[in-house]
Amino acid sequence: MTAGPLAGIRVVELAHYHMGPGAGMFLADMGAEVIHVEQRGTGDLMRKFSTLWGIDFTLPGGRNAFTEDLLRSKKSLTLELAKPDGRRILHQLVARSDVFLTNLRQAALDRQQMDYPTLSAIAPALIYCHGSGYGARGPLKDSPGNEMMGLARSGVMLGSAHDGAEPVYPSVGLNDRLGAIGMAMGILAALVAKERTGTGQLIETSLLGWMINLQAVGAQIAANTGQNPRPPRREDANDPLYNYYRCRDGVWVALGMVIHKEKFWPKVCAALGQPGLAADPRFATAEKREENCRELVRILDGLFAELDFADWEKRAVEQDFISTQVNELTDLAGDPQVQANGYFERLPHPVLGEWSYVATPLDFSRTPVSIRGCAPQPGENNDEVLSAWLGLSPEDIARLRDDEVI
Repeated sequence: MTAGPLAGIRVVELAHYHMGPGAGMFLADMGAEVIHVEQRGTGDLMRKFSTLWGIDFTLPGGRNAFTEDLLRSKKSLTLELAKPDGRRILHQLVARSDVFLTNLRQAALDRQQMDYPTLSAIAPALIYCHGSGYGARGPLKDSPGNEMMGLARSGVMLGSAHDGAEPVYPSVGLNDRLGAIGMAMGILAALVAKERTGTGQLIETSLLGWMINLQAVGAQIAANTGQNPRPPRREDANDPLYNYYRCRDGVWVALGMVIHKEKFWPKVCAALGQPGLAADPRFATAEKREENCRELVRILDGLFAELDFADWEKRAVEQDFISTQVNELTDLAGDPQVQANGYFERLPHPVLGEWSYVATPLDFSRTPVSIRGCAPQPGENNDEVLSAWLGLSPEDIARLRDDEVI
């Protein structure tokens, strides 16, 4: 396999659930050697995750869909960090690493002697990245946080809802995944700084911070004007050409013609078989279309309901409309655009036969990003890591196993 852009970078990951392991997953796909440290005996807490919204995440062989995603391309080392020998081994691994990443709460890191002052004293050039729920300062700095807490506190759940409606949970894993991307981005920037200066540093980031950043435009409007941007109901959209409609075969189509409206409007009418609609005085200008939006959406609903999506798509391509189908998640793996860009990788698996992984969507011309192996079982790489990283003999490793350290 061709070396990735982070080949030669060593990462120790003391993290659980999604945000921290997600960051390490991106680094591993880029070629870094990532050691995922898990609790001896039980493994990472995410391995126990079973269901959400009625969907079963468990897989044959004691595996689950979360770990297959988040621990791929990594090596698993189990340690009992309550024992001095467990902490000593982790300190030795950190001393030989470029990066330490974690999303454990600060109190747990302090208790286990895995805080930044301790580890930076062992490895002065270490890049230490800590992801938290709410940030490193403020009244919630020590509070437990997770995916939904970030979505709730950041305004996303209400900001995704129509005015007066209940909060919306937009998509499973959205906040955790964005936090993971943020951690990975910070680590990559720190690696560049270390290459130039020879020094490491502490990076702090949070689920709350990245969720606010994701909504930067709306959040800035709210902070500066006191207005809460909310998505309108479909029939109340300010611009019917920036909306979505259902075709005869049940496929929804999204229109995104938010610019060049006057150029597109007559073309859309012609594509829908109603060229005269463009000159209707109720809809002849963008201002009139907004003023009479409810009526126009009702008319467009009727026109799209007379077309199968394939018919619309052909016309949209001919006219270069900004338009696409609205996919279900179950549509993605078979979508030809998704397939052409390799956004899923289907790989052989020792237990599952084959498994479709969501790829890291970065194309490097010389150092490709790729999934470098399936998720390991807890402690699967104990002997390999302790031998290769620390030079321990089989006898040393056997003794650690007998002492219930690994």
